[in-house]
Amino acid sequence: METDIIATSAFSVDSLRGQRLHIPNLWPAFASWKQGVNPHHGRARQAVGARLEELIENENVLAKVKAADLGLFASGVFPDAPYQTLETVVFYCVWLFLWDDAIDGADGSEEDGGLAAEEYCRRPVGFVRFCLGLDGTAAAEAPTKVCGSFAEVGRRLGECCGLEQRRELFGQLREYMEGCLTEYRWRLSGKAPSVKEFYLWRLKTSSVDVMILNGISLSREIRESEQLAAMGLSVNKLLILINELFSLKKELKDGAFSNLVPITIRSLGASLDGAVNMMIQEFHECIRIFDSNASALQTMATAEESSDMPAHLTRLIGAYQAIATSLTMADSLHFNYPSPLAGYEDAPSLPEERAEDGKSYRNPQTGVLSSAYDKFTEPLDNGPRGGFDIHIYYFQTNPEQTQYARQLWERIRREFPELRVYAFWDRPVGPHPVAMFEVNVFTPAQFGAFVPWLAVWRGPLSALVHPNTLEPGVPEPERELRNHTQRAIWMGERLPLDLGRFRGG
Repeated sequence: METDIIATSAFSVDSLRGQRLHIPNLWPAFASWKQGVNPHHGRARQAVGARLEELIENENVLAKVKAADLGLFASGVFPDAPYQTLETVVFYCVWLFLWDDAIDGADGSEEDGGLAAEEYCRRPVGFVRFCLGLDGTAAAEAPTKVCGSFAEVGRRLGECCGLEQRRELFGQLREYMEGCLTEYRWRLSGKAPSVKEFYLWRLKTSSVDVMILNGISLSREIRESEQLAAMGLSVNKLLILINELFSLKKELKDGAFSNLVPITIRSLGASLDGAVNMMIQEFHECIRIFDSNASALQTMATAEESSDMPAHLTRLIGAYQAIATSLTMADSLHFNYPSPLAGYEDAPSLPEERAEDGKSYRNPQTGVLSSAYDKFTEPLDNGPRGGFDIHIYYFQTNPEQTQYARQLWERIRREFPELRVYAFWDRPVGPHPVAMFEVNVFTPAQFGAFVPWLAVWRGPLSALVHPNTLEPGVPEPERELRNHTQRAIWMGERLPLDLGRFRGG
């Protein structure tokens, strides 16, 4: 076992700042993998919000955790689960997320903070075991409000899972809690792990048991097979690689202490691009290993006497795949961003003088308005297709929304006859998850008039405002994916689009 620990003083993450992080589009690799969003995602998000408001008093912290959108994440991991199961997963994810954050925020001096974190880790282990109803467990009191929220999760798992399943889950949770403490100890010591030690630690911190929470039952031969173990390991590594790549920019603000990218740079002597390329190669290798072992297990399942075994295995494979695809479905870091100051590199410094209100700044005047007032900025389409599509959604099974949407459709046609207004759909079409109608705008003036008007008159409906672009050399699926995600503007509740049609290449 590799035991060397790398002193952070030997490599400063400050050297990464200012460098361009390029991550290729990872979605084509997932073209054949299961992906989707649970139709109960709206209720799941509401449940997350209510639970977080119960557990977090600080408004700034509450807003930050809500922005993580754990409800959408859980809805992607379990796209086919009934709502009661999804809600259990949501509460489980909230507990995991807040429990880990509490260790990172241990107060006090270096010595006192370490003791507080050690105690914080030790006491919940007994409480979690008690909540899971494991034999011989004495009654335990929750050490914190966050820890106490596991009581409901444990009760729900006790109703749907057998004793052996709960024991397995407890073993995973104990490793997860110990792994969180390991990271804290590294932070406290001021030293970072090697690549191998990073993986030994990080592989312990993935604790979503898809078999238990999806009600999947496999034969002992399959459960104990090398193929299943290899399949689970490859998914865990995928989660790690995706998270480490997509979180580097955010973690740089915190010193990127335990991020795999700077660890790889220091440990293997790689450049930023070299480290990313190594991780991308590992990403594709994990997918190959997963697919190969999944195929072998499917052959094994067809030879089983139980006629249900192939179906259960297919569900397990899809559940594992959904974990990886859900983690990347909302990320836009595979897109590149040119500097917004391109062309202004030699411009004089901005004045520091304040305006009359004492808050805003006086801007340097050129006497020339931006061309964006007259035409859409490149690469937006200024031609017949129009620069923006506005999709206005309604739930077709809701009579009140249906009536309001039809009235709004008519009002727009009467008040804005110069806009292109399409058919009033009574069912989902294309990538859109519910019924909708579409409006196109062709000029900045039309956009400036219609979008603010819609902010008032959309009523209970949600709207997606996405651009249409002309980008020679960019494949249409990649262009449409970006226009419907990273470049999109949402008014009202954001709805999950079926982006699979854009992710094939």
